[in-house]
Amino acid sequence: MRINYYPPRGDNKEGWDNIDIVGWMGYPMQIKVNFLCRDSILAAPLVLDLALLSDFAHRAGMKGIQEWLSFYYKSPMAAPGLQPEHDLFIQQTKLKNTLRHLMGEDQITHLGLEYYAS
Repeated sequence: MRINYYPPRGDNKEGWDNIDIVGWMGYPMQIKVNFLCRDSILAAPLVLDLALLSDFAHRAGMKGIQEWLSFYYKSPMAAPGLQPEHDLFIQQTKLKNTLRHLMGEDQITHLGLEYYAS
């Protein structure tokens, strides 16, 4: 994915995509999507989430780099000596697991062990 700055659009974004499908009688077809949006509309819910989660972390006594919030950042930070995590799915799991830990719930592991419980 690449986003280019296009001066006539200002800070608004425009994205195009082609979805290849197989149509009638096996003929290849394509669905074209043109997505127009504004930065502020896209960013507002993220900023609100970050403000609420940061306040929650402060109230829970958490200090320093909040690696569990890396899901929200383009360039996540990590504690000294650790590599920042860039995998979106791992970031989401860290976010969920931190919230589950603070609520006293079991962590999400995806081990599948619940299938083998007797």
